[in-house]
Amino acid sequence: MLGVVAAAVVVAAADIAVLVVMRGGTAAADAQGARTNLVAVIDPTTSRVVDRVHVGRTPTIVVAGYGGAWVLNKDDGTLTHLDARSHHVVDTRRLNVTATDIAAGAGGIWLAGRPKGDVRDPLDFTKLERIDPATGRIDRAFDSHTGVYTFAVGGNALWSTGLMAGHVRGTARSDARTGAMRKLDIQMYGDMIAADETAAYWVSTGSHVARVSTRTGLLTKVLPLVSDASLAAGHVPPNPTAVAVGGGAVWISAVDGSLIRVDRNLQRVVTRIPVCRYALAVAYGEGAVWVACGDRTVVRVDPKTDRAGAPIQVGALPRGIAAADGAVWVTLN
Repeated sequence: MLGVVAAAVVVAAADIAVLVVMRGGTAAADAQGARTNLVAVIDPTTSRVVDRVHVGRTPTIVVAGYGGAWVLNKDDGTLTHLDARSHHVVDTRRLNVTATDIAAGAGGIWLAGRPKGDVRDPLDFTKLERIDPATGRIDRAFDSHTGVYTFAVGGNALWSTGLMAGHVRGTARSDARTGAMRKLDIQMYGDMIAADETAAYWVSTGSHVARVSTRTGLLTKVLPLVSDASLAAGHVPPNPTAVAVGGGAVWISAVDGSLIRVDRNLQRVVTRIPVCRYALAVAYGEGAVWVACGDRTVVRVDPKTDRAGAPIQVGALPRGIAAADGAVWVTLN
């Protein structure tokens, strides 16, 4: 029963973080109607905003790669494709699923969501679809038979969290070629996921991170982000909001404004880097870690020194962030 209740109240980690920011007052003006529906483009060499592009209503998740950026517009139910060089809108397409997450890798841009108009229980049936970046057409589609709500791509597979049989929340691996899905045991509930070619990482709002080998599909380690001694001393857990992997580390943003660096084998928490007041999202790319913050800024962190740079003003609340193809892409609400 606990799994059912937990799954029923799960909201995307970014949305939870946004609510925290609003309660703190930082984003009150945004909440009252200043939704800009923009993507800010940051030059990673100068750390300056060089463009702002209008997209659909309430852009949330953005992924980058294959010569462009793809933006999920929550209130429109659309996906906008931006060209990496010109930053122009290549296409905005209405989706045939109510998408909960998007990811780049394994040959394309992947979507997870419930088919629109489907009468089956959305808690235990979603579709996984791949868009060919060259043509913009769906070239692969699988029935997941689970309520996938967040996932990542790595090692030619999709690594997800969703609802299994009986509406109990769990994790799974789906083959990117065949769609064959099998359940994984990671000994926790993973609300945020990142992956590369060697491992997939799940992070829980309960401040644990789990690593699964993409080669074997087996759990290799679970690491708490806060020690028992720290909890006993009355310290508050960091409340993770997002996770990224790159530069030989796992990077976890947290509500308390910190960026947590964990070694990729989950042997230890390497360091906690103060970044801003509220850290909402994180991305790795273009030689750095990029943190979207609730004070309408983005902060660049140098992975060689673990030092945070000066805040980059983006003018509105950043919801999603990605870094690839010569730019940092930030969705603004």
